[in-house]
Amino acid sequence: MVKFIIGLKGSGKTKRMIDMANEATKTLDGSVVYIDRDKKHIYDLDRNIRFIETGEFHMTNLKSFYGFICGVISQNYDIEKIYIDGHKLISEAKDECMEEFINNLKTLAEQSKVDFILSCSRAKESIPSFMEPFVI
Repeated sequence: MVKFIIGLKGSGKTKRMIDMANEATKTLDGSVVYIDRDKKHIYDLDRNIRFIETGEFHMTNLKSFYGFICGVISQNYDIEKIYIDGHKLISEAKDECMEEFINNLKTLAEQSKVDFILSCSRAKESIPSFMEPFVI
């Protein structure tokens, strides 16, 4: 499963994702991972959530970010959910790059049985039609 939380900056996407991640730790048997560009929200998350800060890795495109995600999954086979928040790579991606990224994530989700929930700082009216089925 791949799902996006869409909204402009300040619309509550991060709070919603943190609440979802914290709730997931209560109901899942496997691991929950929260990926963010900085450590600003680390103390808002349940201590059982694996927090990964990506700001220091200097990823410049969605292909390198996808490779990073694959690396995270390869290191821990009991991951059930990955929350990805605050990445300009996602929010500012060109539509064709975003479509490829989503398709790759869908395939990875099916193969690894991991659910992905991502935030994207865009107005709902401005998202491309191929993203609409993924918005929650």
